[in-house]
Amino acid sequence: MHSESNPLAATIAAPTRFMPVLAHMLCDDIDASQFADRVGTSINHPAFVLGHCAYYAGVCIQMLGGDISFDEGEAERYQMGAECQDDATLYLSKDDALAHFEGRCACAADFIESCDPSILEQSAAGLPFEDRFTQKSQVAAFMLMGHSAFHLGQISAWRRAAGMPSAM
Repeated sequence: MHSESNPLAATIAAPTRFMPVLAHMLCDDIDASQFADRVGTSINHPAFVLGHCAYYAGVCIQMLGGDISFDEGEAERYQMGAECQDDATLYLSKDDALAHFEGRCACAADFIESCDPSILEQSAAGLPFEDRFTQKSQVAAFMLMGHSAFHLGQISAWRRAAGMPSAM
């Protein structure tokens, strides 16, 4: 099913595809040597932020019944509660982190566009955020848009802490 025949899917998929555009705006001018460095702060660095958001795009696909392969150690490195470390060897390089985030966003958007509308309309009971959202589509929208935008804001704060100008 294509998003043209499923407006709910299109409403989620289009902004999901836009998240990597924002990530590139925030990250393209960051020196690769600083990408996994909290620059003396407690702010999550860009490598962690992109990995965390990519991981949860995959979790969203699983939540909707899709199959996704996670990299070895991905859950432990990026799941909620994982601590951002100043150790570049634990994270993807700048280019790989951006590509991974972009790929997961595209994969999530493609999957949502392929979903039967009845899947998106299913109850959110038993899912994280069940106390805030009633349908799986609402949880997916938050995970892929609100959650990602929130964390991309950390990169904006990181840029300032690193002495960089606003990206926008």
